[in-house]
Amino acid sequence: MNPPELIHSPAPWSLVGKGYVILVKLDPAFVAEHVTVPDGLKGRFSGGIGTVMFVDYLSSDVGPYRELLFVPGMFSLGLNKYFSITRIYVSTMDSVVNGRNNWGIPKELAVFEVTRDGHDEIVRVGMQGRLITELVFHTFPGWLPVTTALVPPRLRTLAHHHEGKTYLTTPFARGVVSPARLIHAMVEGSAFPDFTRGRILGTLSVPKFLMAFPEATIL
Repeated sequence: MNPPELIHSPAPWSLVGKGYVILVKLDPAFVAEHVTVPDGLKGRFSGGIGTVMFVDYLSSDVGPYRELLFVPGMFSLGLNKYFSITRIYVSTMDSVVNGRNNWGIPKELAVFEVTRDGHDEIVRVGMQGRLITELVFHTFPGWLPVTTALVPPRLRTLAHHHEGKTYLTTPFARGVVSPARLIHAMVEGSAFPDFTRGRILGTLSVPKFLMAFPEATIL
């Protein structure tokens, strides 16, 4: 039986989903020693707040998929600084291929398992038969509307370096956030940076969001 044919979907994309955001402050020495950075960004880390995100896309231009991503902070490129996703796992090959081709995002394929236990949600990510990350989130009642329209474009532009090219992308999102807490984290540092070695500043639940991912500017 032949594998299914890949979907090729150029930007822009429109996505609907939900997930969690962990805000973390990392030491530059940890980033230098334990974070895999593309050649075009090596030695350019300039600090800032990092993020770990689990996202469950209910719809996208390549169908539903899940992802776990890591942003260590900002990187200097010329006179500007940008956030960059340096490690990311997704649940479909369509997302892997299109994410790399459209925006230079270094996506890799993994297996996701998500279960609920009351107000707790357990996210497990595996690769090649081993568990690489297990996160348990506890959510609290209440919500607040948010939009990235209030954030200057330069502060929400992502920079990725792929196959000798630098891709700049400025996504837009709006939705609601709720208070949450990360109550357990198991991270295999060789497969995903062990962000628990940094200072966790807070955790948010995002029960629903809409996102637009435009075409990248390629330098």
